[in-house]
Amino acid sequence: MGYLLAVSSSPRREGNSELLLKSFTEGAQKAGQRVETVRLNELNYRPCQACDRCATTGRCVLKDDMQRLYPLVESAGGIVLATPVYFGSLSAQLKMLIDRFQCWWHAKYRLEKPFVRPEENRPGYIICTGALQKAEFCESAVAIIKVFYRNINYQHSGTLCRRGYDQKGSIKDDPVNLENAYQAGLSFGSKDMPR
Repeated sequence: MGYLLAVSSSPRREGNSELLLKSFTEGAQKAGQRVETVRLNELNYRPCQACDRCATTGRCVLKDDMQRLYPLVESAGGIVLATPVYFGSLSAQLKMLIDRFQCWWHAKYRLEKPFVRPEENRPGYIICTGALQKAEFCESAVAIIKVFYRNINYQHSGTLCRRGYDQKGSIKDDPVNLENAYQAGLSFGSKDMPR
């Protein structure tokens, strides 16, 4: 335990949300955090099948790359999720990941055996980017991630949303945003995370 789990959910390498995530993790590393980065688009996993076979064990029965992610979330000291905003919501890749934590919902609420204890106060950060300037499009994505953090016993500790970036990598034209992400990562990495 003791690393920052950084999750990029963009289907595009070096897309805007991924570039902000990269700056964020550089700041966290500067603060002394070890970083484990996962690109969801490179994994092979299915949506939740609502089979409820996890209800008695708290563990998902689907055998795919999610089985590698559960232990990473369980042992991380903190997590940062980065997503582009599509149609006012998360990327499909991230929504699939969140839905696959239905097993952790059962573990917490039905079995009363959560994989992460709430008193650990593990921090969770949110990064999202979108093309449209309307704030409400990012708000929907952030609301979903906040619910996810609450259900897996991570504490929402900050959000960085940047709008008005459509073309791949166009956020590089505004280095202030990359610096803001770096500073956010530096601050986040300075937190007292479980080690």
